[in-house]
Amino acid sequence: MANKLLLKVMDDLCSLPEGELRKLVQNQMDEADMMESLIDSLPEGHIIFSPENRIIFINNAAFHLLPSDRRRRLRAGLTVDEMMIDPDIKKFLLNVFSGKEKPEPQDFAFSQGDEVRTERVSFSFLHLSQGRLVDVVIRDITDEIMKETRLRRTESLASMTTMAAGIAHEIKNPLAAMKIHLQLMRKSLANKGSITAEGAERYLSVLDEEIDHLNKIAVDFLFAVRPMNIELRLGSIEPVIMDLVTFLTPEADEKKIEVRCCVEKFLPRIELDARYLRQSLLNIVENAFAAMPGGGKLTITAKLDGNYETIRIEDTGTGIDDEKLSKIFEPYFTTKASGTGLGLTVVYKVIKEHRGDIFVSSELGKGTVFTIKLPVPSSERKALKGKEDTDGSPADC
Repeated sequence: MANKLLLKVMDDLCSLPEGELRKLVQNQMDEADMMESLIDSLPEGHIIFSPENRIIFINNAAFHLLPSDRRRRLRAGLTVDEMMIDPDIKKFLLNVFSGKEKPEPQDFAFSQGDEVRTERVSFSFLHLSQGRLVDVVIRDITDEIMKETRLRRTESLASMTTMAAGIAHEIKNPLAAMKIHLQLMRKSLANKGSITAEGAERYLSVLDEEIDHLNKIAVDFLFAVRPMNIELRLGSIEPVIMDLVTFLTPEADEKKIEVRCCVEKFLPRIELDARYLRQSLLNIVENAFAAMPGGGKLTITAKLDGNYETIRIEDTGTGIDDEKLSKIFEPYFTTKASGTGLGLTVVYKVIKEHRGDIFVSSELGKGTVFTIKLPVPSSERKALKGKEDTDGSPADC
């Protein structure tokens, strides 16, 4: 507001009384002091750079949050190289200013006494008459990370409780069947004093079947809860999907299910573990096949969606109602008579290990759609942009 007033009186400055001029300048000085005090009191650190990338302002929080040379605080016109002590911060800022890196937020960890603090460095731009100023914003996110860690632990404990209850429920039936057949064997021995080979085989086959069932429950549980040895490497999603389709074709033909696949051309590479990702997609497809006992259509598509690659698996099966849909990724929840309820739990875990997201939508009588979004690394985004500049945009499926 004061700047607008200055613009109005600039043409008549010479005609202004000295008292009015002093008052106007004093108001400007007071406003500048107030704004500086306000910024100085903010919990976030602010370092403002001139168009020549020299520091023209730095507040108190910035000095406390970032390792910097405090002896030089009052000197104007310092460069990043002169002010910053930490080599990682220095390198990052210099790369951003030189255009080698995009001004995207980045986290840095620093030791402060016995603590390790995490600071997030981000950027905003101030467009003024003297040019574009860069405001480097530093925010302490240590407490946020600790809260997220505590939340994950709480969720993990809740999940373990659910899984423990699920295991107890799952093993009751096999154990009950085993106990019943052992009692029948005892009765037969008590009544007849012996048991025929045929009778023994009948009882033992049931025991053997239930032992296999218990073993499968244990194996699935261990696979669901143990840490996954996922090794993320840059690779293409196309061979994973095409290999899956080749593997599924004989079963699909037998079940009269038409499989359609479309992978968009020139997809960038993503960080993935092909083994685990293929298994996750297979788990989803097996559920889709089970939902189409009389045949149907399965459509698998993969395309670029902004900074993500999206894999979409759609079936024309029986669909899932809203109540069951909300529980679909929960441990030991299943709609199949022979299912353990851990398949989609593992899928969810694998996708999260890939730093991705998975969504599901369904309509009774029409089918279900699983959508997986996997992030494209920044290095591949740059390569993709160069490809688009020369070859044009990738074609849609």
